[in-house]
Amino acid sequence: MNSKAKRAGALAPLLLAGLLFCGAAVPARAHPSAGGIVYGPKGAFHIAAPQGWVLDPSAGLQQGMPCVLYLKGATWDTAEPLMYAKIAHTSHEDFEAFAKEALADMKEKRPGFQWKRIESGKTGGGQRYFINEYPAVESYGRYERVAYIQLPKAVAYIVFTADEAEAFRKHKEALKDAVKTVGSMKVESPDEGKKAERR
Repeated sequence: MNSKAKRAGALAPLLLAGLLFCGAAVPARAHPSAGGIVYGPKGAFHIAAPQGWVLDPSAGLQQGMPCVLYLKGATWDTAEPLMYAKIAHTSHEDFEAFAKEALADMKEKRPGFQWKRIESGKTGGGQRYFINEYPAVESYGRYERVAYIQLPKAVAYIVFTADEAEAFRKHKEALKDAVKTVGSMKVESPDEGKKAERR
């Protein structure tokens, strides 16, 4: 199985919970950069790449991931480890409820699954967050940490994932660094924009 197909299969459970039409507010063919904006119908947030990482708004699009991050010098196809950022499905507005549903899904699909909450706090923009760690098990060989961030009317999440334990241990603090750059942004509906124009 090639790395792209393996990666798509490994990330599928969390991708199902994300919006396919959220994305970085940069052109689809843009080059990797230091930061971007991820948005959905009920929320948006800005995020910056940690030191030594790049944010790529186009490499993960075919897999429904409009905001992927990887180490400088790597590519999305070869990165180890990697991260991606999304906004949860519109039915989720509470970060605890979203994480609870994700945990239930993982327990069902990954025999031997274990997890632990390793940190909570506030992002640089003042949003509450917590990070769960999901060690690899025989039924699912990837090591993961996921940051769940409470936006005013939506849930943002950032996944840090690696195939190799050493790469996971070496770079796991990059997730915290990325979380600290997150700030919520207002999403204005078309109706609200029209109202503002009439004033």
